[in-house]
Amino acid sequence: MKESKKNAKNDIIIKNLKGFIRMGADVAVKGFIPTGHFNLDFAICFGRSPESVDLSVLEGYDASKPSGLPLGKVVEIFGEEGGGKSSLAMRICGAAQKMKLKCAWVDTENSFQPNLAKINGCDPSALYYSDMSNPENQEIVFYAEHIFDAIVQMCKDGVKVIVVDSVANMVPKVRMEADAEKQTMGVIPRIISENMGKVVNHASKYGVLVIFINQLREKIGVMYGNPETTPGGRSLKHNASVRLRVAKAGGGDDSNIYVNDDNGNKVLVGRKANVKIVKNRMAKPFLEPVEVIIYYEAVALNIEDILFNEGRKLKVITVRKGVFSWGNLKVEGQKELIEKIKLEKLQEKLYNDIKIAAEAEKSLLPPEIKAWVLNKDKKIEDIDVDDLVEEDDSDTDGTEEDPDGDIEEIEDTEEDTE
Repeated sequence: MKESKKNAKNDIIIKNLKGFIRMGADVAVKGFIPTGHFNLDFAICFGRSPESVDLSVLEGYDASKPSGLPLGKVVEIFGEEGGGKSSLAMRICGAAQKMKLKCAWVDTENSFQPNLAKINGCDPSALYYSDMSNPENQEIVFYAEHIFDAIVQMCKDGVKVIVVDSVANMVPKVRMEADAEKQTMGVIPRIISENMGKVVNHASKYGVLVIFINQLREKIGVMYGNPETTPGGRSLKHNASVRLRVAKAGGGDDSNIYVNDDNGNKVLVGRKANVKIVKNRMAKPFLEPVEVIIYYEAVALNIEDILFNEGRKLKVITVRKGVFSWGNLKVEGQKELIEKIKLEKLQEKLYNDIKIAAEAEKSLLPPEIKAWVLNKDKKIEDIDVDDLVEEDDSDTDGTEEDPDGDIEEIEDTEEDTE
């Protein structure tokens, strides 16, 4: 009797608020875009390191479905200068492009580097790009207020990944028109606070990943505790589902990675960085920073580690009670297996197994694996970054990731890109 009254009451609520409310709160993420760093993607989605996890029995893990940053959510990537924030965002755009998704980049810093984008697997020619100016009429000026309206419009128009680089360099109309000595305090936080709800709503409604890149500032007069903060106020922090802090691993020259060219000269090819998941609504907190490599050249450093991570992701390499298995090979310990792959030159064999598994699962491979395949026998000066963004049927397979998680075929259509 009580149950029937309860159902009747629910029916009245749904009837009176039709379209606004529904029965059940079964809210699911509309898909994920990988960063290309498996350990980071896994930590975001599962709140733990994959090193000693048996993925074959892990609830919710499916190698055929990408893990990483969630569609339909707002993400903030912040950190010190030169840490690798933009490079990480470029990798995300590159992965989305391989999934046949449209990406846009709002460059308030005017710092976008096409070559760096190609190194990270992103095709600049297929990127919707704005540098806050109109090349047809330089008198037209765009302000911070325009960015939020543009984000909403791009969500409606089918763009699935939007990157704003950066929040700190947004210039509001009042600041653009004011004299240099005029103080305009708190304008950007107010604009963000007023518009962030609109961005979150449209991102969720249309399944769009919106990434805000941010810088670091220091609070004035802080004697104790951490003086660091980010521009834009608290609204962005509250509305972001994931916040990633990117920092150089080590001080000075310790984080830089060099290789020797044919003349014995040291060439800077990358830098180690630590990515800390400061906030994560997708899984439980993961407190340990994840080490990644930020690439400056189209090379693959520590290819054995990269292949190992991809092998784990695709279940080519399995682990049980600390023993890692790959085919007939069984080795106790991750470092020992990686060392064995390196010493016995098993990289090609492992790559072939990974490629077969990736094609079967329609899984994306990170750009450094493609760089290794294309450039392993080349000198650094002979590497062509354009090769990294050429169409690769083995990566895309002519499919598009549906927001509901299904894969659907897409037709080849001519689009007006003017």
